[in-house]
Amino acid sequence: MAFAVAFFLSLPLAAAPRAFITNQLGDSVSVIDTVSNSVVATIKVPGKPAGVAVSPNGDRVYVTTPESGELAVIDAANNRLIAQVPASAGALGIAVDKTGTTIFIADWYNNIVSVIDSQTLKVKKTIPVGRSPSGLAVSPDNRWLYVANRLDNSVSQIDLETLRIRNTTKVGEHPFGLIVDSKGERIYVANVESDDITVLGRDHLKRIATVKVKMLPYAAALALDDSLLFVTNQDDGTVSVIDTVTLTETAVIEVGDKPEGIGTLPGGRFVYVANWFDDNVSVIDALNLEVIDTIETGGGSRAFGQFIVGD
Repeated sequence: MAFAVAFFLSLPLAAAPRAFITNQLGDSVSVIDTVSNSVVATIKVPGKPAGVAVSPNGDRVYVTTPESGELAVIDAANNRLIAQVPASAGALGIAVDKTGTTIFIADWYNNIVSVIDSQTLKVKKTIPVGRSPSGLAVSPDNRWLYVANRLDNSVSQIDLETLRIRNTTKVGEHPFGLIVDSKGERIYVANVESDDITVLGRDHLKRIATVKVKMLPYAAALALDDSLLFVTNQDDGTVSVIDTVTLTETAVIEVGDKPEGIGTLPGGRFVYVANWFDDNVSVIDALNLEVIDTIETGGGSRAFGQFIVGD
């Protein structure tokens, strides 16, 4: 923890990020102060919260609750649940566009992505996609939405101007989490059943490479100016580290049991990993490739999506 504290004490207080961790079994969201690496609030969110996304200005945190099929809205400044509205029956993956006006929710059961107005919290449109859509990611230029279609072994690229699918490409077996690099040029897809990462190019969604990792890769995060990709391996209790230049696995880091959601703090050095079966979060120093802290959270920590608030 000393590494992270020393780093963030040099920043203005207002810049200190927080991590909002969904605890599916605990029906709650833990709020972690990333300076002290301690839980500073626990917000009750009924309906088995799982997916999470953050508005671009950091004032709202959006959470999917698959048991109730709802969208929960948290006031990030006051750590308070302010709304919970019907979304879709199989609500899981979630993302927010770069303007903050539109929320996207993947419906695991109905094979659609719901398009929701962030002001009214009403569904404006539904987009048919592949079977069992899970992870969602918006490109940095706000042009594309990427959807991992788990049971179709594919990723769809949706044009956000027309809200129509432009391309769909086969990847590995049962893709779940995915992330877009900061330039919007590459999409990294975690394939749960084939134990690998598919690397796609933005143009025409062509496959660039396949990188083997460990058992049941679930989600991924980039660090150190996109030079390293960190991948949670559910069945190994590890995180694989991939060099994004050579596209090879260069390290494996032990974390907690059944790691799932993963996110990187601004600055790109510290990586937070939600461990579902251990009810905690591991903090990795991306420079030294080691766990520097473990934070107790709540029952069944998943944090699937973007959960870091703050610059």
